[in-house]
Amino acid sequence: MQEYSLKEFLRLATTKELCTGCGTCVSICPNSAIKLMRTNDNTLYIDWDKSKCNLCRACYEVCPGLSVNFDQLNLEVFDKKVQDVLLGNYINCFIGYSNNRKIRYNSSSGGLVTELLIFALEQKMIDGALVVKMKADNPLEAEPFIARTKEEIISASKSKYCPVSANIALKEIIRQDGKFAIVGLPCHIHGIRKAEVLNKKLRKKIVLHLGIFCSHTVNFSGTELLLEKIGIKKQNVRQLYYRGDGWPGHLSVVYKNGRELSLEYHDYWNPLFGPYFFTPLRCMCCYDHTNELADLSFGDAWLHDILVKDKEGTSVVISRSKVGRELLEKAESAGMITLRGISAEKVIRSQYHSLYFKKVGLSPRIAILRSLGKKTPTYSGLKRTVNPLLYIACLLQILDAIASERKNVQTVLKRTPFIFLRGWAAFLYYLELLCYRLTGGVK
Repeated sequence: MQEYSLKEFLRLATTKELCTGCGTCVSICPNSAIKLMRTNDNTLYIDWDKSKCNLCRACYEVCPGLSVNFDQLNLEVFDKKVQDVLLGNYINCFIGYSNNRKIRYNSSSGGLVTELLIFALEQKMIDGALVVKMKADNPLEAEPFIARTKEEIISASKSKYCPVSANIALKEIIRQDGKFAIVGLPCHIHGIRKAEVLNKKLRKKIVLHLGIFCSHTVNFSGTELLLEKIGIKKQNVRQLYYRGDGWPGHLSVVYKNGRELSLEYHDYWNPLFGPYFFTPLRCMCCYDHTNELADLSFGDAWLHDILVKDKEGTSVVISRSKVGRELLEKAESAGMITLRGISAEKVIRSQYHSLYFKKVGLSPRIAILRSLGKKTPTYSGLKRTVNPLLYIACLLQILDAIASERKNVQTVLKRTPFIFLRGWAAFLYYLELLCYRLTGGVK
């Protein structure tokens, strides 16, 4: 894997080649020389003001898009090397949900993150939480903020399938006194953990890291095309939620005239976003599905016994640290949540496809991207996978991501019935599964 100089890093970040859009550098820069911009293809990248920069390297040190040294960060966070190549370090694994049925039903999968934040706030464990909600004045974009009340925490529930610069709100945590929780995707947690190495005061202020599982995100063009595909003009949207109203949930759109429309999760995610259309290329290079550097990690419980009977929502939870384990124990004892222990093997089964996408498919995708002249991040100890069929599957994934940036391809996708997109998605899904099984696992 290649190493990058500070000058090369700034060039790559400002041209979005390695930028995740997480926002860590914006908050850490001591001279406010960096801000986030929206690209023409509707992702996020940084804008660097050379006149304000003193080349202190802070942005370089905290950037998760450039590199993530999992060996070093696991030693920093958990005081030990990686325990499990698929799941990272962990203490226990559970499935569970909020005992507040309204919170459970209106969250993405069980409402545990929302309930645990409310519990931590009410028990004075934290003074606020870094969370994300959809903007009131632009409901297709996400807005990070520090929630300080139960109502504010609830307003940030549900998934956001769009670029999210959550770590911009770190600037507020840096400026203020108190103890804080943060909620983020793997790239957000990577950036925060790297920032905590650089800024010890920040490490003392952030007492709880709640991580969300993530296979990949979707750029803004993906949501806009989806709305057009179902006959909605984005300028007519007052509110948009990607999940909620039971499990697996619905895309819910509220028009400015008050009319509502909903679409089942599997009816839009599987055919349009499942095949990696509208996926930023940096997401194709991510090594972390289960948010391995969080204190607690949460994801959908895609398990047969849950799928056949649960319509309200259940989360898979991985407890990785003492503080995370104690929070679960206290919330369960207080009757706020319900938990049931499960094996790590069952967690892997619930996330099989996305885990193997991240762990087995990464080295072929990086090799393909580099052959196409694309820049890729640096990871420590990345294993090479040798499987010609997997290289074909990974090439198709990358082509879907690249092609969907083109206007003519977007026109085709808009006009193609969901049933045909669903067929392509199924082909790619089962091709991937075959490749992963032939590969025989990760070592």
